[in-house]
Amino acid sequence: MQSPISFVYGNCVFGPGLDDGWAAFVASTSSYDGLALSEKRSRFLALMGALESTEADLQILRVSRRWRPEHYAQELRRESSALHASSYERYIAEHSRHLGEVGGVQPRVFLLVSLRDPDRDLASYVSQAVERHPREWLHALKRGVQLRDRRLLAASELERARVRSDQAHARLADYISVRPARGVELQWLVRRAFCRGLGEPHVDGLHEPRALVFERNGEAVLAPLEGDVMRWMDGYVEHHGRALRIQSELGTSWQSLLVLGALPERASFPGARVELMFAPVENLPFGVDLTLNARFLPNELALRIARRKIQDADQILKAESDGEQGISDQGYERTQEARDLLTFLQSSSRPPLLRATLSIAIGATSEQQLEERIEMCRRVYGEIRLHRPLGDQLELFCQHLPAQRTRVAGYDDTLTPEQIAAMMPTATHAVGSQRGFYLGRTLSGSSQPVRFNLREGSESNRNTAILSVGALGSGKTTLDQKLKYEGFLLGARIVDCDPKGDHRFHLLDEVAPHTECITLRPDPALRGVLDPLRVAPAHLRQDAAVSFLRDLLPGRAEPAWETAVVKAVDVVSRRSRTPTCLEVVHALREGDETDAQVSKTLEVYAHAGLTQLGFADPAMAPPPVGHKQVTYLPIRDLPSPEPGMARSEYSQAERVGEQIVRLIAMFAMHLMGAERERLKLFSFDEGWRLLKDPIGRTLLASLQRMGRSELAVPIISTQLITDALVGERESLENLLGATFIFGMRSETEARRALALLGLDPDDRRMSQRLLEFEAGRCLFRDHRGRVEAIQVEVVVPSLLRAFSTTPQPAANAA
Repeated sequence: MQSPISFVYGNCVFGPGLDDGWAAFVASTSSYDGLALSEKRSRFLALMGALESTEADLQILRVSRRWRPEHYAQELRRESSALHASSYERYIAEHSRHLGEVGGVQPRVFLLVSLRDPDRDLASYVSQAVERHPREWLHALKRGVQLRDRRLLAASELERARVRSDQAHARLADYISVRPARGVELQWLVRRAFCRGLGEPHVDGLHEPRALVFERNGEAVLAPLEGDVMRWMDGYVEHHGRALRIQSELGTSWQSLLVLGALPERASFPGARVELMFAPVENLPFGVDLTLNARFLPNELALRIARRKIQDADQILKAESDGEQGISDQGYERTQEARDLLTFLQSSSRPPLLRATLSIAIGATSEQQLEERIEMCRRVYGEIRLHRPLGDQLELFCQHLPAQRTRVAGYDDTLTPEQIAAMMPTATHAVGSQRGFYLGRTLSGSSQPVRFNLREGSESNRNTAILSVGALGSGKTTLDQKLKYEGFLLGARIVDCDPKGDHRFHLLDEVAPHTECITLRPDPALRGVLDPLRVAPAHLRQDAAVSFLRDLLPGRAEPAWETAVVKAVDVVSRRSRTPTCLEVVHALREGDETDAQVSKTLEVYAHAGLTQLGFADPAMAPPPVGHKQVTYLPIRDLPSPEPGMARSEYSQAERVGEQIVRLIAMFAMHLMGAERERLKLFSFDEGWRLLKDPIGRTLLASLQRMGRSELAVPIISTQLITDALVGERESLENLLGATFIFGMRSETEARRALALLGLDPDDRRMSQRLLEFEAGRCLFRDHRGRVEAIQVEVVVPSLLRAFSTTPQPAANAA
C-alpha cells in the first residue's frame, strides 16, 4: 500500500503523490450551545462563506484531544509561590488524582484545502483554460506531459504551493478564525491516529520534516526525506474484518471506522439533526474523531448535475403516473426538491456543490470496549444509519489522516455548503482559561475540564471583576472561597469582606497564621480606620469625604449645611498634607453659625457608633492593619436596606450602613494599592450593595483600572439580579469580567440572568436549566465572552467541608 502522506513542508501536506498538495489550517473552536439564535446563525453563515470561498476540494478533521493531568501539574508547578510551597504541592497532587477520572475530551479542528484545481468535465476545463493567462496554461501543460521522477519536487513548485496556501489562508480568514498548522501539530495528528482510544502520543517537535536540496539541469530540486514522515506512522496494523488491531507506541488500540449513511431529507437549523459534527459527538462520554472529505463541484458542473436530477425525477414521476397506483407523494417531493436545487444553484451567488463523505473513527483499549462504544455512537446519531464497511477499514483509517480524499466509494452524498456548515464542526463546549487551576467540568457528555486563571483579566487587558449570582445555597460562597484559597497559594494579597459572617477560608490551618481579622465595631482603637480622606483613591478622596459627611446630616437639613461641608472639605484638603474627616469637623467649628451647627452634629458621629471609623485623628497614627497576606473584615450586623428599595426611603441607619460599605471598598483599595506588582483579590459578599450604588459602581470601575495594570481582582457575590442591575447593563459591561450564574428560584430572575450574560432572555430551554441547577452548577461566562454550563468542583474533601456554609447535623442527632 502506498504511503498516504509523502511530504510535509510547513503547513503544506502532500498526499500519496507530490502533485497532490494540501494546505493545512487549524480552525478556532468556540462555545456554541448557549448562544442566542442570531449568534448561531452568524456562526453558520461564516462557515458557509468559508466553504464557498475555497473553490477547492476540502477535508475537515475534528479530532479529540485528551486532557493530560501530568501537563496540568507541570504548568502549575512553574507558577508555584515560595510562600506556601508545601500546601501548593498538596493541592496540585489532589487535583492530579482527581483529574484522572475526568473525561477531558477537547476537540481540535483542522481544515485542509487542496492546492490543485478541482476536477471538472471536459467542456468546463477547456473554457477555463482559454480564460487563463497563456503562459500559465503552457506551464501547466508542460508539467502535465513532462516525464520526470515523481520522487523529486522542484523548488519552484514548492514555492508555488506555499503561495497558493497563503491565498487559501487569506480567503478563509475573511470568514473564520484560522491559522496555518505547525509541523508538530501535523505530526501529532498522524501519530495519534495509531493510538486512538489509548491516550496522547508524546510529541517533542524534534522530528520536523526536512528535505535535501540539490541541483539538476540548472534547476533547484527538493527530494523529500520520506523517512521523517514515515516515522510518524509508528504502528503495526492488523485487519480484523470490521475492526483494526493496531500495535502503537502506547499499547494495543482497537479501532473501527464508521461511515454516515443518508442524511435526513428535511431538517432545520439549528438542531441536533443537522449539527452532525457537534451535537452527537459532544454527548458521548469518550472521544471520537470525524473527517469530512469533500470534492468541490463548481457551479457550472453542479447545474448539469441538478438538471440531470430533474430529468431523472421527471422520468420516475412519469413511470409512476402510468402505473396502477398513480403518483406517490415521494415522487412529487423528489421533483420539487430537484427544482429547488436548480433554483438555488442559479442564484446570483452561483454557489457550488460538494460531494462529501462523513466518517467516524472510534478507538478503545479492547475489542469488547470497542463494540460498546460503537453501540453508544449509533444511539446518539439516532435515525442516521452508521455503516461499518467490511474490508474497507484500512482505507477509512487512511482517510482520517490529513491531506486525504475519499477512499471508499458508495457512501458519498451531494451536499450544499449550507448543509456542511450546518454540521458545525467548529462548535464545542470549551470555556475558561488556557492555564490556571482546575475550576470544574462542563455538563456535556464530553465532560471537558474547565480551568480558571485569576490573572487572565489583567494579562488579556479585559475586565478583571468576577461576579457570581444565585439563590441561597447555590454555591456562590463556596466558589468565592475556592478562588481566594487558590489566590492565597499563589501568594496573592487578599481582602475578604464578609457581611454574613459565614466565611471559613480564613480559619484554615494553613491560612490562619497569615490572617488578620478586623472586626468593624464601635471601638475607639479602630477610630479612623475607614477615613475616606485617608483610604479613598486620590481622585475620589474629596468626593468620597463629602458624600460620607453629607449622609450623616439629618434628612431635612438645610442646603446651606451641605454647602458648608463641601467648603470645609476643600479647605482641609488644600491646607493639610494628610487630611482627615475629624479635621473637617474642627474646621467647621471655627466657621460661622451654620458651620458650627454642622460641626456639632458631625461631632456626635465622630465619637460614637460605627461612624467613628470614618473620623481619623490627625494627631494619632493609624491602626496597625494591612500587614498580613489576608485581611478578614466581618461586618455581619451592618444595617442595610432591602434589595431594590428606593434610596429616598432609607432610614438614617441604612444610609450610614451604605456609607460604611463604600468606605470598606475604599479601605480594600487602599490596602491593595500598596503592592503594585502582586496579585490582589478583593472579595465582597452581598455585592448588590455596591452594584446598585452609583458611587459603588465608580469604585468598581477604579478597581478595574487597578486590575488591568496592578493585578487587582474584585470578586463580587449577590443573590439577586435587580431591575437596576439589568437596566444598567451598558455601564456594567465595563465592570464585569468572568460571570457565574448559579441556580435561580424564579423565572423572572432566570430571564434577567440570561440577559446579563448576553443570551436570549426568551430562551425557555436555558431559563429552565437555570431553575433546575443543583448546588455548584452554573452558567459560566469567561473573560472572552464564551458561555457554558459547568459544575464547579472543590476536589479536596477537607476543603469542601470547610467551605460549606450549610449547617451540619449534630453527631448525636436522631
